[in-house]
Amino acid sequence: MESTDTNGPAAEVVDRLWRAYAPFQRGRSTDRDLTAMLTVLVLARFIDSVKDPGDELVKRWSRAVAEARTGYPPLRDLEEALSLAYRHERFPVLAPWSLESVFAGTGGADDLPWMAAFLTALQQTPTAVKAGLAEVSDLFQERYVTESSARTGEYYTPRAVTQLLAEVLSPRPGDRVFDPACGTGGLLTAAAQHIAQQGHGGASFEGYAMDRRNPQLAMLNLALHGVDRSLVEASDPGSLFRNPGSGMAEFVLCNPPFNQRVQNLEHLHWWPFGQPPESNANFAWLQFAWARLSEKGKAAVIMPAGAASVRDRTARIRRGMLVGGALLAVVALPAGLFSHTSVPVHLWLLARDASRHFPTGETGSVLFIDASRLGRQTPHGAHVIDPADRERISSRFHAWLRSPRETLDEPGFSCSVSYDEILENESCSFDPRLHVVPVREQPAAALNTRRLLDELVERSESTAAATTPLCRSFDRSERVARRETEAARMPLRSVVKGSEEGSVEATRLLFAGPSGSLIRAEHYVDVGGVPVVMPRDLTGSGFSTTSVRRISEEQARGLERFHLRPGDVVLARRGELGRAAVVREEQNGWVCGTGCFLLRPPAGLDADYFVAYLRGPEARTWLEAHSTGSMKMRTISLDVIGDLPITLPELGTQQAIADTMKRLDEHERQLREQLALTQRIRHDALDGGIIPTP
Repeated sequence: MESTDTNGPAAEVVDRLWRAYAPFQRGRSTDRDLTAMLTVLVLARFIDSVKDPGDELVKRWSRAVAEARTGYPPLRDLEEALSLAYRHERFPVLAPWSLESVFAGTGGADDLPWMAAFLTALQQTPTAVKAGLAEVSDLFQERYVTESSARTGEYYTPRAVTQLLAEVLSPRPGDRVFDPACGTGGLLTAAAQHIAQQGHGGASFEGYAMDRRNPQLAMLNLALHGVDRSLVEASDPGSLFRNPGSGMAEFVLCNPPFNQRVQNLEHLHWWPFGQPPESNANFAWLQFAWARLSEKGKAAVIMPAGAASVRDRTARIRRGMLVGGALLAVVALPAGLFSHTSVPVHLWLLARDASRHFPTGETGSVLFIDASRLGRQTPHGAHVIDPADRERISSRFHAWLRSPRETLDEPGFSCSVSYDEILENESCSFDPRLHVVPVREQPAAALNTRRLLDELVERSESTAAATTPLCRSFDRSERVARRETEAARMPLRSVVKGSEEGSVEATRLLFAGPSGSLIRAEHYVDVGGVPVVMPRDLTGSGFSTTSVRRISEEQARGLERFHLRPGDVVLARRGELGRAAVVREEQNGWVCGTGCFLLRPPAGLDADYFVAYLRGPEARTWLEAHSTGSMKMRTISLDVIGDLPITLPELGTQQAIADTMKRLDEHERQLREQLALTQRIRHDALDGGIIPTP
């Protein structure tokens, strides 16, 4: 299936329509605009098929067009034309929603003030009908999603992704196609187009929309793609899972909401591969899609990458799907495909019975494709999978289905893995990156080595330039430290208490992170959420986000006492003691984790000085000596850390010392980067940079 031509007649029509609509977005509710636009396109298609200028429907349409050209609102005539069209037996859209609500020409402030300009632009050449209403619909919805302030109620699946799913599944005329979370119908229309390209139709299409505004959008979209009088109903995940239905489909395509919480899943007993957790419905959607397949049916379901390897009860579900012959393949797709998230996603390809799709004796394996590096970046920043990339993915899958043994693995792209090998991994991971063998890097050319050398020179000059300010800062710290006749030395508990009596103030300024019962394993989420800081996330110069985990915003709201504020200090209470970091604006609102202490320094203690002091040998030695636990996992209690002795010069001296330590940290960072760059230059130089390759 080829992509639509973004420079062709359809793109010209869409650009014209958008320029007519765009000025009217600001200052008004735009929730029903897209429905009205697609309705006008369907009416235009139907009017073109009537061709009788004396028909009352054509008269109403013609009058609406004439009114629009004069700038007069054409809504009443459009409303009457829609009513007449709906009563016609050949009108392609069923309308279970209120017809009067589409145009609602009552003269109110929100009554589609853009319609006159939109309808006028629609009549200009090339017309939408001549340009191809299917292409116009696809391109216009893409434009609406990327540039409109309104939402379609459910996440929009980009056209290139819907085409990929249709090409991989390859539905045929006469098949039943089902999407249980169809949104505006993009996956169903892609399947319809794929079937239409085979020369004839006859397929049936069924869909449910999770947002009640979307059934009419999906039916209009399907009508514009040649699927007449389809029926899409509104539903919700809970209702679907409680009543999975018995209608079998040859093909299920679905891009369900990720990581959604659905209550009472654990009270249902129909799950074929295991009960999914209520906190995350990903595996409820996967099992639902599988359950609606016919005996020879296949499904394509988009999942967040984390679903392939997360270590919880879903690992048992993955194992059950594998042993039960439900999994055909998993494809890792590029990040940035969706406008609403940059989270990488996987495409899971399922079968009701995998053995039915292989030659005799060639079952028992899964195809993994790593397509995460395919596609291209568009000028608007989105990532797009081109037709050639889609063809590469789908053709590899179809060739593998025909003969897994004869389809050779392609390093860096695909491999076939036996069930036994997958089951050897305790987590039963389906992540293609774990299974696909990477391509050996090609030797770097001498030109690239020269570029790296130039970069090294620049970095060296920058580091050298920073040395003089570092020396000045060190001299300043030394001078102010000499003025201290006798710096105070006191336990941390006294520093925190200040002049306050009792322990209330100390409890408020120095306390341990939440207990394990407040943040449990099931509270962590794969997408979005609020970061939770653990000891491994603390570095000498701040916080590392490499492996930081997150909890939902709802869960975080119940832990307000442990929220980080700029100027706080987070200390490790286990592991490598002495690790600490100062909270900056970027970490505002994060949550202190179970393995940490949180300190809110009083007025006389500089946060950066305190962190620098903890890194010193005196503090580290004291913490090690007063800790408990094994050598590999040292632990210190809140009471003990309160006894930590602190050398506390006056605040100005603390700040001078802290400034010097920050400069030293930055200097060290620059030197480490230079070292890493030097090591890379040495590797590249010996791998084709200066030594000739054979």
